[in-house]
Amino acid sequence: MVYSPSTVQDFSQQLAMDRYNGVFAPLEISAEAFKAAYDTPDIGPHIEKDYKGLSYLSWPFAYRYLKEHFPTFYVAFEEKTLGEVVFGSSGAYYLRPYLTDGIKRTVALIFPVMDRKHNSIKELDGRAISDNCQRAAVKAIATFTGLGLRLYAGEDIPKEDEKATAKLPLQQDAPKQTARASKAPAPVKATAEPAGNEGPIAANDAGASNEPFDAKAALTAVCKANPLDYPDGQAMAAGKNALETIGLRYATEVKSWAQFGNVIAAMMTLWAKQNEVVITKTAMTEEIDKVRGTSNVDEMIVALKAFRAKK
Repeated sequence: MVYSPSTVQDFSQQLAMDRYNGVFAPLEISAEAFKAAYDTPDIGPHIEKDYKGLSYLSWPFAYRYLKEHFPTFYVAFEEKTLGEVVFGSSGAYYLRPYLTDGIKRTVALIFPVMDRKHNSIKELDGRAISDNCQRAAVKAIATFTGLGLRLYAGEDIPKEDEKATAKLPLQQDAPKQTARASKAPAPVKATAEPAGNEGPIAANDAGASNEPFDAKAALTAVCKANPLDYPDGQAMAAGKNALETIGLRYATEVKSWAQFGNVIAAMMTLWAKQNEVVITKTAMTEEIDKVRGTSNVDEMIVALKAFRAKK
């Protein structure tokens, strides 16, 4: 059959009407595959931040994950006309990405065309379309496979099961302390005291204690001590960035010493990156384990100072 432009146009319009009416073969992703992607533990090093400090997933990593776990899937876009993927008008442009294997497909998302400040674009150009297509593709991958969806939900980055052997620095579990004769775990005390409280903060590495673990006071103590020697006024900002890196907004969301170790691990990783420290993944993991192996805030500060001194 020889296709003329009018034939192609008619076919495109028919497809558009079919999609509008929900007539397409749905792409199936099993609940097990979705959960595996949603809970994937190695996403921490692939999280980047925009100028506002908002976290987002690196698109090369998203594409790599898609091809490793769903090799027949790819991201496509609804077309307004043949080859034109942008819908809407000035100030309200949007894309409609979806996931497909070439035969079956998902529904299309609505993705606004924005600039780097998250403002709607009033005037299109090729760069804006290209950049937003990449962002829209990552959102489609996250939405339909589950990869990185926790970032949109504001949830913490998951940790691997304790039985897993290979873990990245941001997902290391706190090293278990040597078993004691007593069955009741001895509490670990943070030296910093929040305003208005009497006595030190107590929490053990499993988060069980007579009092809730006060991560805000612990993080404040670390930042005030400034063991990584941040320039004036930047230590507290570094603590906030560490929280955001693992998907948290406030220190009060940290409920145990082990979770607090994740925050400090993120701080160490960010510091090493900012200072262009040359270190292998294995060596960095060992350094993080040393810091996480401490039992209170004072020991942690000393360990952080020792880590900085080596670099």
